[in-house]
Parts: sequence; C-alpha cells; structure tokens
Amino acid sequence: MKETEAATRRKLLAAGAAAFGTVVAGCLSGGEDTETERTTGTGTDGTTPATETTEEDLPTVESQDDPMVYVPAHRNGMRMVGMQDAGPYTVAMSYTLLHDFWVLTGQDRSYVRIEDGQGMHLMASVWDSEHGQVVPLGSPPVEVRDTEGGDVITEKSMWPMLSQRMGPHFGDNVSFPDEGEYSVRLTLDPVSARQLGDYRGRFTESVTAEFDLLFRYDIMNNIREEFLDESGQAGALEPMEMSGMPDGQLPEPMDLPGRHAGVATSADAKFAVQLLDATPAGIDSSDPYLAVSARTPYNRYPLPFMGLRATVSDGTERKFRGPLKAGIHPGLGYHYGTPVPALSTNDELLLEVGSPPQIARHRGYQTAFMDFDDMSLALGDTE
Repeated sequence: MKETEAATRRKLLAAGAAAFGTVVAGCLSGGEDTETERTTGTGTDGTTPATETTEEDLPTVESQDDPMVYVPAHRNGMRMVGMQDAGPYTVAMSYTLLHDFWVLTGQDRSYVRIEDGQGMHLMASVWDSEHGQVVPLGSPPVEVRDTEGGDVITEKSMWPMLSQRMGPHFGDNVSFPDEGEYSVRLTLDPVSARQLGDYRGRFTESVTAEFDLLFRYDIMNNIREEFLDESGQAGALEPMEMSGMPDGQLPEPMDLPGRHAGVATSADAKFAVQLLDATPAGIDSSDPYLAVSARTPYNRYPLPFMGLRATVSDGTERKFRGPLKAGIHPGLGYHYGTPVPALSTNDELLLEVGSPPQIARHRGYQTAFMDFDDMSLALGDTE
C-alpha cells in the first residue's frame, strides 16, 4: 500500500475528533452506504481476484436491517500467530478466514467486500501489559514480507475494528502470492488520546512487534466456520477466551472509578456517566471530572474515535458546554471526559454525538452506533 493511502486512513480517524467543526449533532441520517473495492489483485497484494462478492450476495445482510446490535449468521475460528511484549504493550497477532466489513468516513459507511484470492484476515490485539486495558492506537502500519526472498508483499495501515468475538482490534484482509513463511512487522504509534492517572506519559513512543507467519492452504481450509440458528436476533456473540489475552470489555458501570450517575442509551450504544471528585493526573485542573464511558451493549466494548459534546447545567446556569475529549485511564479505560467547575449531583447533563465511532465494524455491529439522538440525564439519578 502506498504511503498516501496510509495517510488517508489516519485522516478518517481524525474526523471523529474534529466532528463538531463540520457535523451538526443529531444530523447523522444523511450518510449513505457505499461499496469499497478492495484490490487484492496483482501489485501490492500479489494475487488476481476472480468473482467479486457484493453486499447483496451475502445472506446475512438480508436478515438484519434494523439499527441495532444483532447476532451474525456465523462465527469463524481463528489461529494464533504469537504474543509478545513491545514497550508498554502486549501484542497478540492472529488470523482467520477472509472477512467482509464496513468502514466509516465521517457519517458514511463503505462496504468492503471479499475478493477471491489466497489470503487471510490478519488481526492484531494490543493492550497495556500492566492493567490489561485495550489501547486505542489509530491505524498502525503493518508490513508483510516473504521470509525467503525478502520481498514486501503487503505494506498498509490496519483498520481499527470492532467484532463481537475479538472486541476492539486492528485488522485487514491480506493476500499471499503462494504458500510459505512470511514475517509480519507491526508499528505502534504513540497514543493520541489523553493519558491519565498512572497512564500519564506511558504511551508516548513508537514501538514495533515482529512475528513469523506460516501461510498454508490446508491450515486455512481447516479453520472452522459455524452457522448460528439465532442469527438476526438482538444480541451478541460471547467474547473469545484466549489464555493470557484480555477480552477487551470495559468494567460494569458500578465498578468504574468515581460516583456512578446513570447510563444513557442511543443508537444501541450505552453511555455510562461517572463523576470523579478530582480530575485525574494528566490534565491541568483541580475541578471535578465528568467521564463518559461509551460502550457496546452486551459485551461492553469501548466505542472509540467518536465526536461527543456535553452540556452541564444546574437548571438555571450553564456550567459547561463543549467537547468531551478522549482519554485512557487504568480504571476508566478508554472514555470521554472533561473537568467541570463545581460539578454536582444536582446538575443536568445533555450529551450530543456529532460523529459516530470511526471504527470499522464486522457483522452484527454495522447497523448500530450510527444515528444518535441527544441524551439527557439527571446526575442525581442512578440506574
């Protein structure tokens, strides 16, 4: 992949952070689905695609059109490549069968179809080695190289993704010219979200992780694919259990730091609101801290790269109005927050989403977390 395409992916993620400069909250219905062609043909990925798959050809789409989280029609097995420490992170590399998925550009979804070819869906999970929190890293570059000849077969930036079994991870489809041994080099850039509490200054350097990967047809053909009777129903598959690897779930709202002030719901996403007596280290403020933990239903996965605005008032006077900035904290995990002067349990909170989470979605998540209504919450009321 050319450097310009990698830069484009990073710009797409930045759209969420700058959402309120270009998007009016509550006006997300104007987005439309488009189809993105994935070139796995001759050139970067080294194979020639045959029959192309369109979204309409796939039966699992027809069974679910509502804007909700639903059980997909099937689940695939996966194989672990390896796990290693890289700076403050632990990185696990794995793969499964080629997947279709959806990516977001602001308010618009693009469908990424599967091209016929010799390949796999390559995945990387990244978390903090000390506290086990999944770390948001944008779109990390990956290089796949032929070990014997030394040729680079793929060089691209992986999509930040969300799937019901893997949770938040990074992934993309990768094609191979032939069976053989390959090396995978993943570069992890510094975290752009505010690093708070014990995370202050922890994720500020670029580090790399390298893995040896064996691509063989018989291994790919033996990856199990299970079809599900409950497909299309509201719900989600259970997170995958892997030894030594966190499941990516955020804590229950009552287990988050601070005082739990309630949960708001919109577009099938949950917004757990926490009030901390003092702003965590990493922000120059002594005011109380308003934290909003945006997560999926059922599996409590974080919803990153969202444009979120809050208004706090006591009924007569506005105390705060502005964007909630993304942050990562050992107890709160990935969240959105801000200091608020004289924050009180008597206050009223209004939440507005200006841009949906700029994260690629696998089946079961592609229709949810798109069209948000404004949410009001009395901070004195708890769920």
